[in-house]
Amino acid sequence: MRRRVTAIVATCVLLVAGCGSDGGDKTQSGEQASHPASIAKLRFSGGAYGYPSPFAYVRGAGLIMCSYVFDTLLWQDSTGEPIPWLAKEWSHSPDGLEWRFTLRDNAKWQDGKPVTAEDVKFSFDYVTTGPAASISRLGPSLDLKEVAVDGPNAVVVRLNKPTAVFEEDVAMRLFIIPRHIWSAVTDPAKFQEASAVMGSGPYKLESFDEAAGSYLFTANDSFYLGSPYAKRIELVPAPDELLALQRGTIDAGEILEDPAPEEQIKAFEANKSLTKLEGSYDWMLALHVNLSKGFPYDRKEFRQAVAYALDRKDMVTRLLAGRGEPQTVGGLTVGHPMLAPDLPTYDRDIAKAKTLLDGLGMKDTNGDGLRELPDGKPFLQELQANNRFTSKSSELVKEYLRDAGIDVRPQILDKATADDSAGKGNYTMALIGYGGMTGDPDQNLRSRYAASPKSTSFTRAIGYSNPAVTDLANRQVTAIDPEQRKPLVVEIQRLVAEDVPIIPLYTPRRMTFYKAGIFDNWYYTPGCTPCRGTRNKHMLVTGKKAGF
Repeated sequence: MRRRVTAIVATCVLLVAGCGSDGGDKTQSGEQASHPASIAKLRFSGGAYGYPSPFAYVRGAGLIMCSYVFDTLLWQDSTGEPIPWLAKEWSHSPDGLEWRFTLRDNAKWQDGKPVTAEDVKFSFDYVTTGPAASISRLGPSLDLKEVAVDGPNAVVVRLNKPTAVFEEDVAMRLFIIPRHIWSAVTDPAKFQEASAVMGSGPYKLESFDEAAGSYLFTANDSFYLGSPYAKRIELVPAPDELLALQRGTIDAGEILEDPAPEEQIKAFEANKSLTKLEGSYDWMLALHVNLSKGFPYDRKEFRQAVAYALDRKDMVTRLLAGRGEPQTVGGLTVGHPMLAPDLPTYDRDIAKAKTLLDGLGMKDTNGDGLRELPDGKPFLQELQANNRFTSKSSELVKEYLRDAGIDVRPQILDKATADDSAGKGNYTMALIGYGGMTGDPDQNLRSRYAASPKSTSFTRAIGYSNPAVTDLANRQVTAIDPEQRKPLVVEIQRLVAEDVPIIPLYTPRRMTFYKAGIFDNWYYTPGCTPCRGTRNKHMLVTGKKAGF
């Protein structure tokens, strides 16, 4: 393995607490953090996001809570770049087939036992060939050959083929679990004893009320980076975060998945006791079409017609008051560094939508303004939606498609039912929202459009299979040279934009209001899935925006 010059490494540490290039070392000097004076508590909105163990949490918010208790080898601060976390330094071979991680000397489990290289090896084995292999949320890019222990504090991960996203998809996603607890667990999803949330992370779970959606985390004073800056993290029921902020029950309220009234936003902007933070377009609402349901869903002309019938610009205006962006149709969002240029826009064109539908034999044969199937049967389109998000989106989709002669019946489901239905593909068309859109393109392209048919992720394009997309997706993830990788990513987007198995609608502009003077180093982390905007644990641990 190539080694970087010590002076360069030290400079990188001062700038972003860890950096490096291909085949280089990345390291953090020092074992103990130095951060500002602590604060007693921070209060966020909670919700029903499952037990915060690595195998029982629900959605991205549950992942965040799990990250408070459990650690990964690497993490991210406000820069979005990988930084040392449980591993104090790491390096990889020039061909990307071998990665070495050295653990911090003072890392301990919350029961006082040391974290060892054997625990890291066990964690890899547990999710690849062990009891959690079928439910692991570890990125699909990992083609693991072996994990070898090199002394008590170092592991070497060897791959069968390189992956361009090892740091993001593996080193920042695999929660390291204690072998002395999990080695006896054969059903990890159902293991929800107190010891199931005994990690090495900065916080301990003190209480959890699933029905209320409330969580209480307290500082782990023996944490290897020092006692966390925020001593107590309270997550309380707050369906309307801005209202809860106004009432004083939480310290920061975020507008993301459900638009807020413009008058309310302006009132908060005028409130001098509050500070506004705006961030990236990380969350997206999309219209998913289930191609496995046969005609007309498996015909790209139908999906294109739907795309032309929708008015995504109008949605941004009417739902978001212009505080967002209509999305591109290639799989990556506006502003992504690998976004393909000159993709088809599918701007609203009712005439083109009608022509495409006519070509499929879906015509209005009885003059009622609504189209029938080619055999003359009525075509009534059910549209599943999640009551976690605004119902206005489904009503607008109904309005737009009716102009093209498609009769839509929205079906609003509760959050748990909607997620389960979406993951199993129990729909023909569904409005589905998810984050992580500013992350590495692999999770938004290969995992979505070239996933295994057995995948149960609610974000994937169910029933979609394009051999060219699959081939390109598998090639781009092994291209560790960004210049070689980008053309492959661009071509995937062009093919997906032609097929439109998923029709992205819009991404709201991230906006958080927080009480000034309680904590002022809030930030958004670009590309960080387990951070949900202002929930990055780095901030909670250090009280800083970057570094340690």
